[in-house]
Amino acid sequence: MRARQYLAALAAAVMLAGCGQTGTSSSSGASSGQQALRTGLAVQSKAEDGEMHTVAAAVWLDQEGRIQRAVVDEFEGQLASGEDGKNTWPEDLRTKRQKGADYPLDKVSSIGRSWAQQADAFAEHLEGMTASQVRAVQTDEDGYARDPDLLAGCTIKIDDYREAVAAACADAMA
Repeated sequence: MRARQYLAALAAAVMLAGCGQTGTSSSSGASSGQQALRTGLAVQSKAEDGEMHTVAAAVWLDQEGRIQRAVVDEFEGQLASGEDGKNTWPEDLRTKRQKGADYPLDKVSSIGRSWAQQADAFAEHLEGMTASQVRAVQTDEDGYARDPDLLAGCTIKIDDYREAVAAACADAMA
């Protein structure tokens, strides 16, 4: 349980640190046409046979509950038990987004895109959707998108990301 709490905190910190946009400018003050955005964060973990998967999602919703921006990240790791009965943490505690070129999905992907590029394509696909519309994004039995437009930019499994984004939307609306 302690490991799961650590990973959840790690994923939340990574999401909050990595959510800033670069290369764009925006006004921090409220103008007559600006609406306040609601923010939501969800961290979901699964542990099975020593494998840990933690997915974090952050969303920004408009007043109607529609996604204006979403970001997802994932940590995968394996805990090993030594002969002394103590758990051994993975040496690399970076998320997939943090690994960047060290997680070379683009080299084996049928569309030649990195994990972050595919995760961003998924998040961009959700822009304008509500939580119920996010939950309705269809996947096959293995968790891959069924929508050909989404598949053109995202061939990674999205079922866990979809659930985390929907949970982040619920958090923003609470």
